[in-house]
Amino acid sequence: MNQDKYKISVRLNGKEQTLQEQKPEKLEVDPAVLQQDVSKEIVAARDHEQEDRAEIIPQPDNIIDFGSRHEERVRNGQPFWDDGNREKSPKLPYKRKKKPFSQMKKPKIPFMLIAAIFSAIIVGLGFGTVILTVFTSDNVVVGEGDDTAAVTAQASPADAPPSSEGGSLPALTLEIVQGGAFTEMSKGEEIVARIHEQGLAGTLTQGTDPIYMFIGAGGDRAQATKISELYSGYGQDTYLKTYRVEGENLSVQAEDLSNWFSSAISHYKEVLQLSVDGLSGGSLITADRVKQIEDQAATLQANRDQAFAHLSGASQEHALKMGDNLVLAGKKLSEYQSSSEAESLWKSQQALLDALVNYQQVIQALQ
Repeated sequence: MNQDKYKISVRLNGKEQTLQEQKPEKLEVDPAVLQQDVSKEIVAARDHEQEDRAEIIPQPDNIIDFGSRHEERVRNGQPFWDDGNREKSPKLPYKRKKKPFSQMKKPKIPFMLIAAIFSAIIVGLGFGTVILTVFTSDNVVVGEGDDTAAVTAQASPADAPPSSEGGSLPALTLEIVQGGAFTEMSKGEEIVARIHEQGLAGTLTQGTDPIYMFIGAGGDRAQATKISELYSGYGQDTYLKTYRVEGENLSVQAEDLSNWFSSAISHYKEVLQLSVDGLSGGSLITADRVKQIEDQAATLQANRDQAFAHLSGASQEHALKMGDNLVLAGKKLSEYQSSSEAESLWKSQQALLDALVNYQQVIQALQ
């Protein structure tokens, strides 16, 4: 019964065919061979799996193909119309001209900057004019050393003796140590009084605008510089300049008057040299020199009455004061030679500065 259970009946061409299932026979397999086959299959499976994963991993995109880029650069560097046909290629403009340099856009300077520059120039010129006016006058020559520029209406020659027939009055040129300038006489007198309290020299010009304050004098720039250095120790501001009192353009008919002023100017410069030498520590003030100065002053005093007889009014008054100050300057040198006190030398300087102003007043009165 059990065998018929596994039978299959097939009728083919009216005939029944009997088919019987044939059971497979058991095969005996060597375990070592089986283990080897299994290992190979596992290895093959792993290789297959790795290949599948390799296909999944994306390829890196940071690889640069320099060949393709070079070809692209060469291709892009060619004109886009470079197809071999030059008939329709762009041409240069016909008779193209460059713009002249003058038509090129120039940088614009701000108006405020230009205005500021011009304003500064105007202010500077105005300030310079004021300073020049303060420290100069019609009778002043301003300069350093031999290079002097005369601020006068007419150029005049150097000090020259008057002619034998009457002639003119001599010019007096000095290197002045100036301490200031004022528009009001009262203010100048106040400053001069303070200087006198310190035992120094100081005087104010008369008839000038502005009014100058002279605090020292020298025969040349070197002597004036020594006086200026002494004032720097007192904290006094100084200004050196050449000052000239013109007398050559003023003619006088009396020969003795012209001779007296010529001798007075020569005596003036000699006393001035000795006073500066003494203030700077020199040794020129000796008994013989002082005696010589006193004799010259006595001669001037003896001859002045006859000479000043040709003067009158203000000119005669100022001439007499000039003679007195020359005598006083010599006496102060004699006092210094006896006592060696610097105060006497400053008083000698004071008398010489006053004599300078007196001579300028004589010239102004005779004009």
